[in-house]
Amino acid sequence: MACSNVTLAWPRAGTPSLRNGGRFPMPPHNPGLVYMSPATVALHVYDYSGKMWLGRRLIRLQPGDFTLTPAGLRSNYDLDEGGYHWCVHFEAQPAGVSPFRLPLHWRPGPHGQRISERLQEIIHLRRLGAGGGADAKLAQQAAGAALQSLLLWIAVTVGSRRSTVTAAPTRVDQALDVARHYLDELGNGSLDVPALARRVGVSQNHLSRRFRAKHGMTMQRYLLGRRIELARHLLEVTRLPLKTVAIESGLGNPQYFHRQFHLTTGHSPSEERKLPR
Repeated sequence: MACSNVTLAWPRAGTPSLRNGGRFPMPPHNPGLVYMSPATVALHVYDYSGKMWLGRRLIRLQPGDFTLTPAGLRSNYDLDEGGYHWCVHFEAQPAGVSPFRLPLHWRPGPHGQRISERLQEIIHLRRLGAGGGADAKLAQQAAGAALQSLLLWIAVTVGSRRSTVTAAPTRVDQALDVARHYLDELGNGSLDVPALARRVGVSQNHLSRRFRAKHGMTMQRYLLGRRIELARHLLEVTRLPLKTVAIESGLGNPQYFHRQFHLTTGHSPSEERKLPR
């Protein structure tokens, strides 16, 4: 893998291996907090505005912006107001022969919705791959293949500025997407399923049944998974104390945080931080 100050060289062949991904909150803060992953590339799509530094390069973020942070490159943020971003971390790979180049920062405009939707599909496949079921390995491969396809598409679209057409989702799809979006952004709030059902315009039983059919788990389990996901992300890319990680990820009770983290991952938060990256 090779990186210039504006692009990342990526191999044309191969299947990226995803480490983590989700819709994560970013609180308002000054640029003193450093994010850096030595072994993974980070892809972000933002819902907020602010300043970001990729190494020494200043980027003025707008909602919908896309960034790639190469492995080992420090990033900092200066945000007056917080927000959320889609994020996936995947293992760095040698660029190889005749790599294609990806922008470290891109403002996709009308392509933003397409990128966000494809990221959601990739993250969903990664979650299925982490579930340990009969098709887990296949889901992992599908997630990597989908990510490689997205990266290729971005390279082509940035180069040609071609317009694309995205199929309109059905009413049920929209209701489920609203519900999932709500859970992704719930933070440390409590889940009120009847209120959520009213919000998306379907019955509580129908929402629970369709959500489980689509995601393979209950809404409660989905929410816990997102909170553990965020905790793992913070443990990997920051040096925040464990108590702060628990609070930021919505698992504020230390005993509950440690118990659920161990049940989900098979090891403690402290051990997670010590894992090789």
